[in-house]
Amino acid sequence: MPDTITIKGLDKLTKKIKNIEGLKPVIAALKAGATHIKGKIAEYPPAERAHRPQPFISDKQRRWFFAALRSGEIEVPYRRTFSPNSETLSKKWTIGERDGGLTQIIGNNVSYGPFVQGNKQTAFHRVTGWKTTDQVAEEEAETVNKFVQEHIEKALSD
Repeated sequence: MPDTITIKGLDKLTKKIKNIEGLKPVIAALKAGATHIKGKIAEYPPAERAHRPQPFISDKQRRWFFAALRSGEIEVPYRRTFSPNSETLSKKWTIGERDGGLTQIIGNNVSYGPFVQGNKQTAFHRVTGWKTTDQVAEEEAETVNKFVQEHIEKALSD
């Protein structure tokens, strides 16, 4: 009777189990998904769609606009990334994580973000082609699910 038993591939199997146990493939897939969504949400609509008159929705807004224009706080026409109040929306998207990486958070701290791509999106931005964060998340959900599935399958097959 032999003193030892050798199991071929045990090291590889142990590595797979540890990898899956720590949910590393899932976390890597979620990070890939967050990066993908960040890239999609940071896309500006074509500039030619934005060059159209924006009607004032109130007399207060009209007064603010002309006061800000006189003071140099804003300029017309607005030039993406160059105008005085541009906070470069597309460059400010970031990714954070919680729950050890199982929750990925995509965010932006630009002051006007909610009015352009958030839950307070103005009609002007909707008409000019800006997608909201919810729209992008919904449109890309299937792609992110595929990332997760592919990463898990790869971890199991390695």
